[in-house]
Amino acid sequence: MQAPRPLLLLVLLLAPSAGRAQAPVYDVRTLACSRFAESVRGEVESRFGAERRSETLGRDGVLAVRAAADSAGLVIEAWFDSLAVFRDGPEGREAPETDGLIGGRYGGRLDPQGDYLALTAPFTPSAMRDLFDFARLPLHFFPPLPPTPIEPGADWSGEGGLTIWRLADSTAAGGTVQRYRWVRREAWDEGVAVGDSTLVVHRSEREDGRLSWRGGDGPLEWESSVTATLEFSAGEGRSALTQEIRVRRLARECR
Repeated sequence: MQAPRPLLLLVLLLAPSAGRAQAPVYDVRTLACSRFAESVRGEVESRFGAERRSETLGRDGVLAVRAAADSAGLVIEAWFDSLAVFRDGPEGREAPETDGLIGGRYGGRLDPQGDYLALTAPFTPSAMRDLFDFARLPLHFFPPLPPTPIEPGADWSGEGGLTIWRLADSTAAGGTVQRYRWVRREAWDEGVAVGDSTLVVHRSEREDGRLSWRGGDGPLEWESSVTATLEFSAGEGRSALTQEIRVRRLARECR
């Protein structure tokens, strides 16, 4: 029998084995044209001088996502099909109209592990900007994924305070569901213009989440708890936000 040619042998050695574990990735197959139902509930505690304030925030909506292949990963176009927001404070409930944001396009690039580069964002009415930072919404919408396969019980740590654990798999009608947990920590300083002066704001965030993923289908559902604090320079104020986020993939694709 003729021996395999060197080039053919190299291809055979480099080709992935049918039984070899594959790392989950965001690609056209797992996102394509999809829709996600999101529900967010949060509590805000603020202090500015002697003033104290407590508020409850909420957001419920359906986000549509369209993905196309790109040399750096995916080109993403996303928009809200439906959206409702509210804030309960000492003055009562505020529920601004959301028509000005529905249908407005977010545009950016998403790499296979979930890092998002924002390129465009829709105009957000001022009444809604006071409730949520909609301009940053896609930055952490999709859960982070490990760049290499990890077995159940193992973990992977990356830069920026990110750690991902592989939990025990579960079974469903559509096949095996991989389950992951992640923790992400971030901190940074930024300047905020206030009148003729600029305040230095120290931001810190901690996110603890869980993801269900099925091979070939991609993300099925996830939930996360986020704690974010803002400390203003010279001890002029502090604001702390805790929020619970739940996202579920819908069966019907976007239009």
